[in-house]
Amino acid sequence: MNWVGLQMLRHDRAKFAAMVVAVALAVFLMQNQAAILATMLSMTAAQIRDVQDADIWVTEPDVECFDQVKPMRDIQLQRVRGIPGIAWAAPLLKIDAIGRPEGGKLNTVTLLGIDDASLAGLPVRMKVGRADAIRELDTAVIDPGGHALFFPGEPFRPGRTVRIHDRRIRIVGISDIAAPFTGLPMLHTSRSTAAALNRGEQHMTSFILARSAPGTDAVEACRRINGIEGLRARTTAQFAADAMWFYGSQGVPMLFMVTITIGLVVGAAITGQTFLMFVKENARQLAMLKVVGTTDAQLGRMILMQGAVVLLLGSCFGSGIAAAVCDLVRSQPFLRSLYLPWEIAIGSCLALAAVTGIAIFASFRHVRGLEPASVFR
Repeated sequence: MNWVGLQMLRHDRAKFAAMVVAVALAVFLMQNQAAILATMLSMTAAQIRDVQDADIWVTEPDVECFDQVKPMRDIQLQRVRGIPGIAWAAPLLKIDAIGRPEGGKLNTVTLLGIDDASLAGLPVRMKVGRADAIRELDTAVIDPGGHALFFPGEPFRPGRTVRIHDRRIRIVGISDIAAPFTGLPMLHTSRSTAAALNRGEQHMTSFILARSAPGTDAVEACRRINGIEGLRARTTAQFAADAMWFYGSQGVPMLFMVTITIGLVVGAAITGQTFLMFVKENARQLAMLKVVGTTDAQLGRMILMQGAVVLLLGSCFGSGIAAAVCDLVRSQPFLRSLYLPWEIAIGSCLALAAVTGIAIFASFRHVRGLEPASVFR
């Protein structure tokens, strides 16, 4: 019976192709939009996860994400260092400023001032140069997106500068950090250099990076820090989750969810309607199979097999297109973090299969209602 079902699909190639294309487009649309949404939420915590030498982030109590900056008094750093179970703590300064390369255009940049002594928070991976070269005054390493923006189409050349306020910051390398959510160039520099550029602000500590001592649980260390008035401590995973939840509750992710839902409904509707028309147009052949003794259960399994073939081919084509588009878009510096999680790839295919199963069930009910005698009329 399976061979007969495949021959029926091969005979009506137009509808077979239409069903496969409908499934492929629906899968592509869902996976593409879901991948963008997942990447966008992941980028909200990218700079938090990039800091691998610290496992605790200390902020002001009302700070929800990395992009919210409320400076802390420098005395808070000493108070954190005095907490039992803290191996070390270091300041991190984050500021936004206007930068302009030699002969280039103005653009807002984000500077991260790394502690001069410990270099806590320094990029672990580098594309060009050495990260610890920022120990020199007025030097910085830039992310790939920032280099492509300031020096489009040009290879890295040591000694180039970016003017921020009235100081020229010399670029000594290109970091390999994740793409930031804001899309702004990221410059890692020493805290002393960043402090000189932090005009109009008295306090020079945006975050406190800390490491729990060996044998001390990071969650327990955070609980002790939270006992200090005016401080809020979270582990790296907790701070990343808070950032993703903060942005996920905004309006933009809801728009992506609407697009994903539309792709599911439209794809399932087109596939289901085309499949139902395919079954109805082959009603005479199905009735003939009943005449020769084929049971309803056998016809049901044949229809299920036909639907499975359509869904399998369409899902494979749609997933392949979505993966290819992600790989193509990832070549852009500011979109280098775009990825397609396997959970989304599998989940979208299963969701479409579940909705399309309703159309397959409706087709089976139509087949059960066929009378064998109708073939002689």
